[in-house]
Amino acid sequence: MSSGKTAAAIPQAGSAVIARADAARSVQGGAQSEALSPPWSSSAVVFANFNAVIAGVAALRDVAFVGQPLNSQVAVLSRRTGIEMAVLPPPPAGFVLPFIMHAIGDDRVAILDAGGFPQLNPLTPVNPTLYEYQFNVTAGGRFSAALVRQISFKNVVVGFTEDFVRLDDGRYLVSDSVLGSIWIVERDGTIEPGIVPKSLTGSDPITKLAYCAPMPKVTVNGYPFLFAASSLPGVSPIAVRNGMVYYYSPCARGLYAFPLAILSDRRQPYQRAADIRLVAATPHNAAVEELLDVQFDPYDPSDPYLYAANALALQVIRIDVHSGMREVIASGANLFDFPSSLAFLPPLFAGDRSLLVASNQQERTPLTNDAVTTTTFHIPFIVSKIRLTR
Repeated sequence: MSSGKTAAAIPQAGSAVIARADAARSVQGGAQSEALSPPWSSSAVVFANFNAVIAGVAALRDVAFVGQPLNSQVAVLSRRTGIEMAVLPPPPAGFVLPFIMHAIGDDRVAILDAGGFPQLNPLTPVNPTLYEYQFNVTAGGRFSAALVRQISFKNVVVGFTEDFVRLDDGRYLVSDSVLGSIWIVERDGTIEPGIVPKSLTGSDPITKLAYCAPMPKVTVNGYPFLFAASSLPGVSPIAVRNGMVYYYSPCARGLYAFPLAILSDRRQPYQRAADIRLVAATPHNAAVEELLDVQFDPYDPSDPYLYAANALALQVIRIDVHSGMREVIASGANLFDFPSSLAFLPPLFAGDRSLLVASNQQERTPLTNDAVTTTTFHIPFIVSKIRLTR
């Protein structure tokens, strides 16, 4: 997360900043991956500009949603132009820290409000809330939305939520990056432990999920970077495909997976961690790596790749979940200045494949970087659009 409070989006019409992946090797931030190999290619352009910190993006046929967590609001953009057309109506008590959002239907979006920043030493649990909204866009472009569901986590101990995913059966999985847990939201809104440590005091962590000690200092976009004590995640983004749950852990250094079915077995929640398996290790030459968001293409179920925001390397990559092979699909310090959130756009025609990427410059503020003492944000904050072709 980042700091700073400014006004709403300022679209940059006609911008054509393009980044192309070529058939060479790319090394950034210490992590090495293959660039896209023929016949694949990619291009990236500015989709929208903001003069406020952004985090979280969801994309649908007519609109996109972008979080402005420090302004406690969610902007609604035209999918066609990237221009802000509305602000999502806040819940009755208002948003606190809305920073993760996903489309959950053709006319529905779910917003994760973290409830506040993580507080450690001593651990102070936050109270996250999931909000579901139903919306409508008229032929004339007028947007309206209504809050239709609200799910509170006040009755469970959560250190900080980094991501959520909605399952095909209507349940949700929600990650706790600090205490190293994965919780299940049942269809009736009750919350059950999925994979959760034996003790929630932090004294009995699950190694492959747990928050860890400080990592080495690295350089990100020319800035010395050291994870802030409040932001170093154990388990962060999660995604589901073909009966498997995938998550990335900077602390456990890799992309991991486990069968979704184990969350319904009769073992104790902490015992289910025995079924977690490594899918793709963090590259050995990367002292530190953080994949802040991971997404499968929901419009191509045959695609074996998990797409990821490789924040410290200023890249968007994809990982073959069968082989562990990585490819860089886009990179660059302007369009991808600490990429943090991804969302595939619904295709408008055959062969249309594109995704939005929100970046939030976390290396430039002491709120998330212990190696700097002043905030030096470069306005605007950019949402980019990547188009993949072959």
